[in-house]
Amino acid sequence: MSHLFILFGQSYRRISLFFTLAVSILLVTSCAGTRDMQVSVLRPAKITIPTSIREIALLNRSIPTSATGFEASLSGETPVRDKELSEDCLRGLTETLNLRVGNDRRFDAARCGQTMNAADGKSLGFGAPLDWKIIDSICAAQHVQALLVLEYFDTDYSIFNPGATAQAAVGAVLNGTPTAVEVKGTATAEAGFRVYDPSQQKILYEDRFQFKQYWTQRSVNPVEALAKLIKRNDALLNVSHNTGVEFAYNIVPLYFWEDRLMYKGKKGNMERGERQALAKDWEAALKTWSEVFETSYKSKIRAKAAFNAALACEVLGDLPGAQKWIQQAYIEGGKKQALWYSDVIDARIREQSKLDEQMAQ
Repeated sequence: MSHLFILFGQSYRRISLFFTLAVSILLVTSCAGTRDMQVSVLRPAKITIPTSIREIALLNRSIPTSATGFEASLSGETPVRDKELSEDCLRGLTETLNLRVGNDRRFDAARCGQTMNAADGKSLGFGAPLDWKIIDSICAAQHVQALLVLEYFDTDYSIFNPGATAQAAVGAVLNGTPTAVEVKGTATAEAGFRVYDPSQQKILYEDRFQFKQYWTQRSVNPVEALAKLIKRNDALLNVSHNTGVEFAYNIVPLYFWEDRLMYKGKKGNMERGERQALAKDWEAALKTWSEVFETSYKSKIRAKAAFNAALACEVLGDLPGAQKWIQQAYIEGGKKQALWYSDVIDARIREQSKLDEQMAQ
């Protein structure tokens, strides 16, 4: 028996990373003289919280107080079960908020010991905001500057074509054959978050967040596979935890590995610069490629040296320098790889002011 969870989130940085990877693969296949490289990139958060807020408490206010009999009978949902799933969501959120970015971390996040009933009794949507007196009291008790509240939380689990899957499993049992049966489905969570700033008596953020996972289980034991049709606990716990993780990606600047290209050196200083880069001596590599650019009479070599110099500058955190070098690479060689990389650097420069705002101490 094997378990496979394939994650799909709403994080725009992951979509950007996937797009970058896809473009990189296309470029690599069209240019045999390049080498795959990876660069650690700090991406800004989608949601900007004022830098004056560093200590933040997380409150679970999503506990439902009612559910229709029809919904409860079909899904097996109970307030106790819903509380367990929402707590898993906040656990994933807290862990991710407390991750370090470089030598520091953006937030010191702490969980509130108490939970609260959702303002919407079924915990399916936003209700009235918390009273500011309650916000002040919680923040003072937790010694924090803001309160991040999970206002509602709802999960759903569904099987793809359950009738056909059950029929296949039952048929395998009746026939006594060891035919493998595969069960596929989706686990979805929807959460509503608010961020309260008591110093301004202002709600800094209020929005819904949805996360979905495609869930697959395969078994050569048809009886066990059939049982998976009604077993959803693992899928719901997993999607609940990852919903918190994915939402945290929207409010914390985090490092991501992104794919880049580097021109190979066949001989001389181009080859030396490549070896220096592979040894992670990027300062020396930049100096070597700069010398190649200045001394070579061939535009093709100058273009490759400039492209690699742009990569070195990006790794060293000098985005304006990378921009200047990649412009030279396109002027000298006119290659589409240089235009693609220029767009990547331009996008990072546009993000930098937002990142500086989020990371300012």
